[in-house]
Amino acid sequence: MRTGGSRIPEILALLGREATPFVRARLIWVLLLVVAGAILTALGPVALKLLVDGYTGHRHVGAASALLLVALYALSQWLARIAGELRGLIYRRIQCRMFRTLSERLFTHLMLLPLRFHLDRQTGAVSETLTNGLEGVQLVLNHLVLTILPVTIELATVLIVLARMAPPPLLALFCAALAFYTGVFGHSAAPLAQSARAAAAARVDAGAVITDGLLNYETVKYFAAESSVQERVGKALACTETEWRAFSRLFARNGLLVASIYAAFLAATTAYATIDTLHGGMTIGDFVLVNTYMLQLVRPLEMLGHAVQSCFQGLAMLERLTSLFRQTPERPPGIRTRPMAGPGALEFDGVSLSYRKDRPVLRDVSFRIGPKRTLGIVGPSGSGKSTLVRLVMRLLEPDEGRILLDGVPISNLDLLHLRSAIAVVPQDTVLFNDTLAYNIALGRAHAGIADVERAARVAHLHQLVTGLPDGYATPVGERGIKLSGGERQRVSIARAVLKSPRIYVFDEATSSLDSQTEQDILASLREIARHSSTLVIAHRLSTVLHADEIAVLDGGQIVERGTHAGLLREGGRYAGLWRAQHHGSAA
Repeated sequence: MRTGGSRIPEILALLGREATPFVRARLIWVLLLVVAGAILTALGPVALKLLVDGYTGHRHVGAASALLLVALYALSQWLARIAGELRGLIYRRIQCRMFRTLSERLFTHLMLLPLRFHLDRQTGAVSETLTNGLEGVQLVLNHLVLTILPVTIELATVLIVLARMAPPPLLALFCAALAFYTGVFGHSAAPLAQSARAAAAARVDAGAVITDGLLNYETVKYFAAESSVQERVGKALACTETEWRAFSRLFARNGLLVASIYAAFLAATTAYATIDTLHGGMTIGDFVLVNTYMLQLVRPLEMLGHAVQSCFQGLAMLERLTSLFRQTPERPPGIRTRPMAGPGALEFDGVSLSYRKDRPVLRDVSFRIGPKRTLGIVGPSGSGKSTLVRLVMRLLEPDEGRILLDGVPISNLDLLHLRSAIAVVPQDTVLFNDTLAYNIALGRAHAGIADVERAARVAHLHQLVTGLPDGYATPVGERGIKLSGGERQRVSIARAVLKSPRIYVFDEATSSLDSQTEQDILASLREIARHSSTLVIAHRLSTVLHADEIAVLDGGQIVERGTHAGLLREGGRYAGLWRAQHHGSAA
């Protein structure tokens, strides 16, 4: 695993890629103000030294010159603070813009990642990773631009002044102090990075557990499992507290070491300056300059120490975020063919797929749906029916075999155009927390209300919507919770109809509907299917009675195919499923 320090170039490269011309132009101004403020802060005490020397007889200073030196000292301090305020104002605008662009970039990247990535991740963990990552970016960028850079420039300026104006032993003391500070920071870097990484990971895991509980609150209530879930959340939060407490202890220990180093070198430099001044080696002004610098350096050095430690914390928070960016998107680079305006023939040619090596899902599956034809796929649960949908939409790639659309392998087709040519009505419909109109028009964002209403009529949804006070502007709630299961499924059907695809895929599309509504919608779907190729995946065999061909999938293989009547005459698997469902419904 790489250390936090080795991630700095990666973070800077990421920020550089996301920096717009707006950000770059203002960042230049921020850097100029940082340099100006640091130099002014470091040179201000020189004017104070000259003024003191004038009053103690080491240098003749007239009244006008004294007032000028006072004015220069005050002006340097005022300009340094003005530069700091302007720097903060401009930087906050940079920060807001970077937060926006980086958030958009992260969201886009996550949406482009393949299904296999999302299957292995918890929603809460991904969400918390995004939050942590954005906080980490701000933490690192803040301290690099607003603390480490200005303090480094200020220290360099002070050392240049001391090299020209202070005795060599005093300069050596200052350099020794810096060396000790550097040693403390260097020694604590690895433990701090490791502790911060563990704390950030615990925070992400706790966020995942909390989100998991909130998403499944209805199930929790069904089983009166509040105490069990609360205990699970409590353990995750306790782990987070323990890790952050350990990090805080390390942070405080370093702070004590820094304070001790400061006190020791303050005593050493003040003692040396006092003795040298008494022996005439330094002027009173030199004494004031040395002590002013020592006092003036305390705060920047402590800030530098805290900044370095905070950077390690920020880098640890970015650990999982940068790993997200290293995930390969599902859309590989290069030119992909646009699907031709063909009739919509779909073919599976020897397709096999395994989620794991020891768990094959599909084995050598082959079938063809001709133009404007309907194929029904039936079979018991776990036979691999829904996996076919993921393969058609290229959410998964087959281990072996090909899938062709109008004779062209879909692996050679542009994903956006491929998915625009296919409309899926899934078994589990998840809706956005927006209006009915928005959810129906998801596949055609700029569709007019007339098109939305037409699609809703086909799905037998229009009459229900018109009875609502807000009509198509009615909010559906998070994940469509304000609608029943059947209503959500009809929204999904209307969404597919509005898309006007070349191929329809119905995956248990009527499983949440009552018998009468199912028959009404099936009649509408048969009308729709006259103009498009259709793949119907069903557990309820009544859904595929009208299909031109029916294939029975069992154990990941097609074991039977034919028409409804022909398969019943054969008395095989399909006939057994039909008898089981027919007798069950009769009972």
